[in-house]
Amino acid sequence: MKQELLRMDHITLVRSGETLLDNLSFQMFAGEIMGLIAWRDKGCGQLVSLICNNHPIDFGTVWYDGQMVNSYFHSSGSGNRVHVIEQKSHLVEGLSIADNLFVLRKGFKKYFINEQILCQQASAFLQENGICVDMGKRVSSLTALERSLVELGKALLSGCRLVIVDHPGNFLSHHDLVRFQRMLKQVRNQGISILLIGNHHEELFRIADRTSLFAEGRIVKVFEKGEMTDRNIAPYITDWHVGEPELEPEAEDGVLHFHSVSVGSLEKLRFVLHKGECLTMLDMDRKIAGDVQRLLTGQAECREGRITLEHEPYPPRRAAGYLEEGIAIIPQDCTERLLFRDRTYMENLTFLLDRKLKKSLIPGKIYRSIRQEFWPLAGEALDAASITGLSLREQIALVYHRMRLFSPRVLVCIQPLAHGDMYTRMEILKLIRGFLNRGTAVLIITANISDTLEISDRLLVVEGGTCTAAYEKHEFHRIVR
Repeated sequence: MKQELLRMDHITLVRSGETLLDNLSFQMFAGEIMGLIAWRDKGCGQLVSLICNNHPIDFGTVWYDGQMVNSYFHSSGSGNRVHVIEQKSHLVEGLSIADNLFVLRKGFKKYFINEQILCQQASAFLQENGICVDMGKRVSSLTALERSLVELGKALLSGCRLVIVDHPGNFLSHHDLVRFQRMLKQVRNQGISILLIGNHHEELFRIADRTSLFAEGRIVKVFEKGEMTDRNIAPYITDWHVGEPELEPEAEDGVLHFHSVSVGSLEKLRFVLHKGECLTMLDMDRKIAGDVQRLLTGQAECREGRITLEHEPYPPRRAAGYLEEGIAIIPQDCTERLLFRDRTYMENLTFLLDRKLKKSLIPGKIYRSIRQEFWPLAGEALDAASITGLSLREQIALVYHRMRLFSPRVLVCIQPLAHGDMYTRMEILKLIRGFLNRGTAVLIITANISDTLEISDRLLVVEGGTCTAAYEKHEFHRIVR
């Protein structure tokens, strides 16, 4: 008989007049992996927070491990034995693995610590649980996978019955994600429950025992083991898919060529990007994005091979003016790196426009023309005196709108779907589709291909810095995502 670990019964949570959780009911059993598909971010963070801590709620009750721990008539504010593994590390980087496991653990009371004994105990504990990590490493030198495994070990050591893993595809490479999922299955077999949050059903269906669809502050549907198929989820995600292109780009010669390029982690990387084409690179090792970006912006030079832009050499001297050359790059953390919080929407939108027009003063008629062009896309956000009040979706859209002003020949998107809820991700795909319809060549570098295949024309698998496999559009059905 299944043992219930967590039950959230008709939870309603209202903050600043906005209903974040709306009559939500959610249940997990001991020793199961529950997938949670987040359609929109609204309420998802609050759901995780309420599972971890018993904050005040407006209606409903919460049971954890057989006890009622929270209700609308009394909230203690206490924490539950739940650990969250996410992109942000919860380890202290300056300390050793053993110190993070034992010394920082609640209830540890020793004044004199034998480092050698502590390290031996930590190593023995991790090995007993099938976790292999180099105990000689400092936390600051751990890989993303090693850090995740140490956090998992810390959760087990502290007696957590539930571990929440938040969007692991955003911080683990494809290979690392497979290894980590294997570890989660082992933990599940020990009776520990796993709540695995992601944005794409195919990722979760592969590992989950059940999967819940979260949208508009409530659980819309729970898919049991035999129901986790594309066919069954299709009616719920019809609105998430991106439509067909409005225009078919003309077939022309390549715009951007990498001719057996070697530098940093790249080893004789070869590819050609055509006008109006979307090429996705699956970065199996999560290493190539930085090197490609440095090459295209003139911060690095090819050790071997060469790069050409529309059949002309593209050396670092030319790449230093990459915007003027027609190359736009949107990094993973684009809202943090490319936007100015204290500037208006229009100031952010038209930033560096003087470089494109080669004018220090921009005529007023150009600003009026820009407003007229982008009003249908951005609406009242154009009048925002500061972007701090804009949603993440609006801020990301602002970055893409700015790049559109430059009419680039090549748009490079690095991990474009790493942030935001499902609705935001679909909006990003529509924005990219807009570039493709105007003939821009789009290069997507990602560690997770789940949704990018919706708009991709080709896929290259890059491992060890070189292309190891290539798929055309009609071959995508062969890919195990």
